[in-house]
Amino acid sequence: MVRGIFCWNVISAGGTRAKATTKTTTKATTKATTAATTKTTTTISIDSSAFYGDVNLDGDVDLADAVLLNKAISGAVELSTKQRINAECYADGVVTVDDSMTLLQFLVHLRNSLPVQPS
Repeated sequence: MVRGIFCWNVISAGGTRAKATTKTTTKATTKATTAATTKTTTTISIDSSAFYGDVNLDGDVDLADAVLLNKAISGAVELSTKQRINAECYADGVVTVDDSMTLLQFLVHLRNSLPVQPS
């Protein structure tokens, strides 16, 4: 918005002077924004006794492990401590859909080894 005052004299048809005034307003606003960036680094150790991907503990890494892992992620089944260690295919410290996707990628040969370190 612009603010200012403009005046001029107007002479009417009868010869008398009339003063006309127009008022214009300007308003400026300023808003400051501050952004903060936080970087978190997590280090996860690899368990050398784990057989990553063998969620059902049958000695093989196959589709049955992926099915059991997805059931555990959905809350349909509980995994034992050893099963949770083996389910940690995406080494971020928690069993989530990232582990399931990594296991499925391994099963279709898009990944060569387990576990995968988060980038």
